[in-house]
Amino acid sequence: MKIVFVALVLAASTAAAADRPTVYVQPTETSDASNATAKAKNVDFGAAVTAALIKKEVPVSVLTDPTKAQWTIRSVSSQREDSTGTKFAKIAFAGSFNFTKFEGSVQVIDNTTSAVIYAYNVKKGNFQSAADAFAKHFKNDFLAKRP
Repeated sequence: MKIVFVALVLAASTAAAADRPTVYVQPTETSDASNATAKAKNVDFGAAVTAALIKKEVPVSVLTDPTKAQWTIRSVSSQREDSTGTKFAKIAFAGSFNFTKFEGSVQVIDNTTSAVIYAYNVKKGNFQSAADAFAKHFKNDFLAKRP
């Protein structure tokens, strides 16, 4: 009985995944826009976008093979950290402890036609918040309104 149930659940999840668009998220390195030396080099915004798509339960299947995907998600991003003097001024005068600015642009491209089917620009305090914002808007503004 358990084997039949597991087989049904697996078949249902496979069928549901087959109805979803397939995407490949290109890995990208975030550029460092501050005067600091290589602080943003280790940020892979593409990986953050992939994680956000899964976390926000966006109805797409993320693939690791770009040749099998219907859509490709490309992004360009930069991160800037305030200088020590600016940090001090923000704490002293504004009481702010937000010292990082992250900017990203994301495009969803149809692999068959090469058309950009969705684009999103984001400015947040960190790369994870930016990726989450993209996933949320991609899900609610584009995918939910698709026929």
